[in-house]
Amino acid sequence: MSRRTAAVVRDAVGARPALSLATAGFLAASVTVVAGGRVGLPQSVIPLTNWLGLLPPNGHSSGDAPGAVMVLGVVALLALWLVAIRMHHSRRVSERTVWLVGAAWATPFVVGPPLLSNDVFTYAAQGLMLRRGLDPYSVGPAALGNVRALAAVDPSWRSIPSPYGPLATTLQHLAIAISGGNPLGAALVFRALGVLCLVAIGLLAADLAGPRRIEALTIIVLNPLLLLHIVSAAHLDGAMCVLLLAAVVQANRRHWAVAIVLAVAAGAVKAPAFVAVLAIMAVHIQSLRGAQRWRTAARDTAIAAVSTTIVSVIVRDGWGWIHALNAPALGHTALAPASLLGDLLRPVVPAASFDDLSAGGRVTALIAAGCIVVYLTVTARHRALDRTVGYGMLAVGVLSPVVYPWYLLGGIVCLAPTARAGRRDLVLLLSAIGCLLSPPGFSGGVSTALSVAAGLVALALVVPRMLARRRSASAVPGDASKLTVDG
Repeated sequence: MSRRTAAVVRDAVGARPALSLATAGFLAASVTVVAGGRVGLPQSVIPLTNWLGLLPPNGHSSGDAPGAVMVLGVVALLALWLVAIRMHHSRRVSERTVWLVGAAWATPFVVGPPLLSNDVFTYAAQGLMLRRGLDPYSVGPAALGNVRALAAVDPSWRSIPSPYGPLATTLQHLAIAISGGNPLGAALVFRALGVLCLVAIGLLAADLAGPRRIEALTIIVLNPLLLLHIVSAAHLDGAMCVLLLAAVVQANRRHWAVAIVLAVAAGAVKAPAFVAVLAIMAVHIQSLRGAQRWRTAARDTAIAAVSTTIVSVIVRDGWGWIHALNAPALGHTALAPASLLGDLLRPVVPAASFDDLSAGGRVTALIAAGCIVVYLTVTARHRALDRTVGYGMLAVGVLSPVVYPWYLLGGIVCLAPTARAGRRDLVLLLSAIGCLLSPPGFSGGVSTALSVAAGLVALALVVPRMLARRRSASAVPGDASKLTVDG
């Protein structure tokens, strides 16, 4: 009987694979949202709403069970994503089918509460500060006083000035204005913005991918990391990613001035995106010779400077965000390379304090990130622009003093559209690790252990594939150059 049932299920899936994929993904996403809602919010946070009853009555969970179920839901969604990539690579499907599957997967995240991060309520509080005439670059949301918007902000960030660029601050002000000063309404505006950003990223990725549009759409639109952090958590990184991809598309069309302006706008959302300004200018300048190169360098520099000035004066104290850029570094993430470097320094300098070791690791990591960005910029003409920007964004995101999953988004969305072979494996690896990096709902030690285990499993699955490709490239000299370029 069980064999007959299995055969019936297999035939049904084979007959309508898209419907089966959409249904399975919707169920996995729903489990993730329901369990993630029961995980609740950080301690001392009072939710603005119970979010259709999905949040616990007091806003906080008890026990590890909801977190474990949420992790299983994310793992199931990752597995379905890999199935979709393989299915869409091996058979012809329409773009419409990919978008319909993506809509099914995204719907639970659109309806449910923000998962994995409470930042969207910080955005709303900062927008409310602007509405009341307060400067978010000078004081934290605590300046609002005893209001509901402040109670919904993570206590770690209540007294911290905003590290977001002036364009991000403008979006915060607009969201609170659209909602009539209601912080929950502003959070919903950011959720809607996240959905629009995912759609725009998918369209731009398809444009970059050329004839491989279906593969690019599958990797981007169905990517659980984007669903979790651009749609569900509604991070402003989504707007940054849209502007980054748009800048790359315009640069590929040789619309250099427009590309630089878009890259500056991306940096005005979050500062790491200024890496794209350097990359675009480098590619443009290195393609020229003699006096024309110097004239172009001067013109592009002027365009970047004027654009930066314009986006900085659209808000009061528009340059103030530069002083607040170290705000995220006030936190600590155990698995950040900067933190691990600090731990490695302990045997070398046993008398050093934790703060000194942490500072040493962070300085070392930042210097390494700077060196990588400089190398990528100097050698930009030797690789496609999307790769230069993508690797630069990953270097800055991974080697930051702290590392959160959404720090990987900029690099992933730039690399994914044209990713082949080894680079595609890298995108899949980073996306999987990002989805399972420091999951909430557990104690710090358990969360770190789960992240390490997830990373090791992902490496065990991907590294053998990458090594096999290299062996194939060595064994077939005629195809070696192609595989190397693709990888």
